[in-house]
Amino acid sequence: MNQFLRRIRGIVGTGLAWAVGWGGLFGAIILGFILWGAVFGPDDALEGLELFPLLKMVYGAGQVGFLGGCAFGAVFSVLERHKNLKEITFKRVALWGVLGGLAVVALLYAIYGTPIGVITYGVLGIGSATGTVALAKRADRKLIQAEDEPLAALEGE
Repeated sequence: MNQFLRRIRGIVGTGLAWAVGWGGLFGAIILGFILWGAVFGPDDALEGLELFPLLKMVYGAGQVGFLGGCAFGAVFSVLERHKNLKEITFKRVALWGVLGGLAVVALLYAIYGTPIGVITYGVLGIGSATGTVALAKRADRKLIQAEDEPLAALEGE
C-alpha cells in the first residue's frame, strides 16, 4: 500500500508541475500578445480587453497540463518502474511525453468532439516530459554527490 501511495503522490506531483509550466507558458504567450498589441498596435488595441477571459485561458491551460502530467506520470511509473534514472533514455521519455499529450487530446476530443491542438499538446508533452526527467536526473546526481561528501560544504573544502 505504501508503494501505491508513493506512486500516486508522484503522479499528482508531476501533474501539478506540468500544470504550473503549461499555465505559465500560456500566460507568457498571452502577455506577449498584449504587450505586442500595446506597443505596435493601434492606439485603441487594448480597448475592450477583459482580464477574466484571459485568466480563464491560463487556468484552462493549467488544467490541461495537469491532465497531461498525470497521464505521463501514470504511464511512466508503470512502464519504467524497474529502471534506474541512469538507464532511462530521453527517447523513451519523449515517447511517453507524446503519449501523455495525446491522451489530453483524446480526452478533449471525447468531450468537445474536435481534435484540439494535436501538434501543440504533443510538443508540450515532449518538452515537459524530457524536462521533468532531466530535472530528476540532475537532482539525483546532486544527491549522490552529497552522499559521497556530506560535510564538504560545511568544512569549506
